[in-house]
Amino acid sequence: MEKLRAYRLRRRIAVPLMLAFSVLWLGTMALLTASTQDRLDITVQRIYKDARDDLEEQWSYYEANLENGLGAEAEHIMVDNLSSSSLAFTDIAEGGMAFVTRDEENHVIQSQLAWGYGHEADVDMGQRWHLRFDNGLDDAGQLELAQWIMEHRLQHWSYTLYPPDGWFAEDAAKDPNCDGRYARITGIELPGYAIEVQKVEIVHPDGTIETMVETTTPGEPTITLDLHYVKISSVLLPGLSYSGGELENSPVDMQLRLKNFRETQAIVSRELADEDRVVQTRGGEITGMSNGSSGTMRMVAGQCSTLTAAIEEEQFLYISTFLLTAAVVLLLSGHLSRKVTSPVEELSQQAAAGHCRVDGPITELNALAVSFNRAQDQLAGQLRREREFTRAAAHELKTPLAVLRTHAEALREDILPEKREQYLGIVLEECDRMAELVGRLLEFSRLESGAALHREPLEFAGLIREVLEPLELQLEQKQIRLTADLPELPLTGDRERLREVVGNLLSNALRHCPTGGEIRLALTREAGWACLSVRNDGLPIPAEDLPHLWEPFFRGDRSRSRKSGGTGLGLAIVQAAVTAHGGSCSVENLGQGVCFRIRLPLDPDSTSGTANTSEHA
Repeated sequence: MEKLRAYRLRRRIAVPLMLAFSVLWLGTMALLTASTQDRLDITVQRIYKDARDDLEEQWSYYEANLENGLGAEAEHIMVDNLSSSSLAFTDIAEGGMAFVTRDEENHVIQSQLAWGYGHEADVDMGQRWHLRFDNGLDDAGQLELAQWIMEHRLQHWSYTLYPPDGWFAEDAAKDPNCDGRYARITGIELPGYAIEVQKVEIVHPDGTIETMVETTTPGEPTITLDLHYVKISSVLLPGLSYSGGELENSPVDMQLRLKNFRETQAIVSRELADEDRVVQTRGGEITGMSNGSSGTMRMVAGQCSTLTAAIEEEQFLYISTFLLTAAVVLLLSGHLSRKVTSPVEELSQQAAAGHCRVDGPITELNALAVSFNRAQDQLAGQLRREREFTRAAAHELKTPLAVLRTHAEALREDILPEKREQYLGIVLEECDRMAELVGRLLEFSRLESGAALHREPLEFAGLIREVLEPLELQLEQKQIRLTADLPELPLTGDRERLREVVGNLLSNALRHCPTGGEIRLALTREAGWACLSVRNDGLPIPAEDLPHLWEPFFRGDRSRSRKSGGTGLGLAIVQAAVTAHGGSCSVENLGQGVCFRIRLPLDPDSTSGTANTSEHA
């Protein structure tokens, strides 16, 4: 019955919300988007028709210029005109267009992404020089050139320089590009008064030189011209619009526009190579005239997504209808929420009491109750551990403080110098003990709180040997034999934390190993893990104490009493540091002693082979 009630409640809430959202928003948006896309498709076809007509017209001009004796210059004029015409799709989701022609002699003419022209004197005075950039500009170069033009153009769509005493001298007062600066063009001269540009520099009236663009066109430059009138354009440039009485760049996605123009060039290249004319990219198309027998071709390739353009165009409607639908959903949810308030309020009251039912009528609330109860249990356990830790820390500090107070009171009295020296030694010893305890408390607290590790590549066996060296004297004094099997095992970890881990394990083994006993170290590789075992002779640990050895300040049997030294935090720090590295710790009794083990993850790319080395001390 409860499951049935929960299902009915979910249905009462979900059905109105789903109907309102899907019918009022998704349905409306689908219809509007489809209608707008159909309209844009018609616009695209009209643009293709206009582009084909423009191409035929430019072809007629080209042939007329050839008849008038312009020769190779006729080609450059046509390239400039076709490049300007290739901007027809940029208003439709940053679409691109490319023109290509091929005559019977297999001579190909294509539109460019960046182009320009100029005169040495003034507008249309003297020879016009045509500038070619595309062969020396990759995508990054095209973007950098367009960005430079955007930042330096003022009153014109392209970057234009005029001489101050020329036709446009009256503009000099309001256009810095008419202040006498000119363009120095360096490159390779082509037939027909054209230059394959290698560098364009802007020479300012004060003599300073600013580099506009530097291409990767190979070869030694064969010509350098100073053009006082120059006009340089790029298909990546956005339009200009007035805002607050000033011209500003319109929004543009240069990366998307460049991608679309590159796709049109790829379509043209496939057509020129007589490859399969099926266009693989959505929105791509090629149209025009191609004569297979003569090899002539006059084609227009385009790339634009009318769906993307439709979505961008209808953004305002999307937002307005979404807000309307959201308002309806809020009203519905406000009406329906009253039907679910009772279970929620009940859950809230139970949470305030500290424990929640997990068998309520709403499955989702039951899951929340389970999570809350689990969190409460975890929090209670954490608070209990913190209280135990605080109590143990206070107990550990109580004894040295009592010793300090007793001897400090004795020092206030008139005592023999020998006794004074003895008492001062005891005070210093207890101060050192407290300093060590506080330091280890801080270290343990940092590890428990998840402090960041300073990870670095290291060789674990070498690190262990570094820790062993200072302990050699203690080993000799207790006549303890040390056996170490330490193959080379590279891993990544915090060097200082791992040194402390190894040091604590060795100090623990040395402290509890009887005189004349043996300590054995073994470092092995086990399925992607570096496993270090530290085994020492001595009395076994009571079985009931084994699970608690890693707890702070735990002192089980007499062998781990305060008289044996240590702070009671060594093994706790070991476990905290190893866990922070993603490893694990364990301990077990052996026949004649105790063995502590730690496992640390190895580097994934570490070699499987190791060089085994055994050491005896």
